[in-house]
Amino acid sequence: MTTSKCDNIAAIVVTYHPEVDILRQLLDVLDKQVDSIAVVDNGSGDYLTMFIESRCKDNEYLICLGCNLGIAAAHNRGIEWARRMGKTHVILFDQDSMPEPDMVFRLMSYLLTIECKGIKVAAVGPRYQDERNMNRPSFISVSGLKVVKHYCRPEDQIIESDVLISSGSLIPLSILSAIGGPLNALFIDQVDFEWCFRAKSYGYRLFGVCSAVMHHSMGENPGIILGLKFLHHSPLRHYYIFRNAIWLLSRSYVPLGWKFLFIRTILIRFIVYCCFISPRFDYLKMMTKGVWHGVKGQLGELGSSVKL
Repeated sequence: MTTSKCDNIAAIVVTYHPEVDILRQLLDVLDKQVDSIAVVDNGSGDYLTMFIESRCKDNEYLICLGCNLGIAAAHNRGIEWARRMGKTHVILFDQDSMPEPDMVFRLMSYLLTIECKGIKVAAVGPRYQDERNMNRPSFISVSGLKVVKHYCRPEDQIIESDVLISSGSLIPLSILSAIGGPLNALFIDQVDFEWCFRAKSYGYRLFGVCSAVMHHSMGENPGIILGLKFLHHSPLRHYYIFRNAIWLLSRSYVPLGWKFLFIRTILIRFIVYCCFISPRFDYLKMMTKGVWHGVKGQLGELGSSVKL
């Protein structure tokens, strides 16, 4: 497939104390696929500013937030920047993602093809590969109370999904104007899920593109407890996982099947981390606090007081 730069797409890379060598590889790959790149930094410090300046790239911009405002706020800053730049689409990235050289071109090609059929598309996303967990599906839906894992077969071109992870998602700015951007108050975790559910409630659909490939690490090194494979996270991260999952249970636009999946997931995590993962008391404290704050609707960064 012949590829070229997509001039109407802005890449938004969110960073938080990134490894410079890995970030350099990501920016080099993106530089060949999009015309403009914004690195939105959540308070990493001067070393990142020096690194971006040392690259001397006219199409790379650094937006320093000064402190960690969370993934959603960083995405929204990047989206605002893309609008000012006159772009029509944004594609979002985490600092630990690595797209294949033709990924953006393939996503854009399929997005235009789907739109030409009169389908309302909120976003398209790549098939991602986590080398530590190759059996993890890129796309997932819930049918009734049943989880449907979608794996790309050789004959598959696109797969409709209930959700797409934010990293690698290509989104028209017109969609973000219509339904709003990611919810800042969630800070981190389930930010992409909430946005996808909201988009679907407006009648939009989400598609995965099987030929568009991105390498992406989900969480820390996965572990296996009682035969179950978990993406391992810190006690603090579990606070946000539990809080945001509980809060999403109160949203009318979240499908019932997904609500049951959230309940099942946090119950299993609660048992496993309280019984088998050290430091058990820290996990218990943070998960319990997350549940309580989720019930109260107390969102934002832990220690802040954002009510929804």
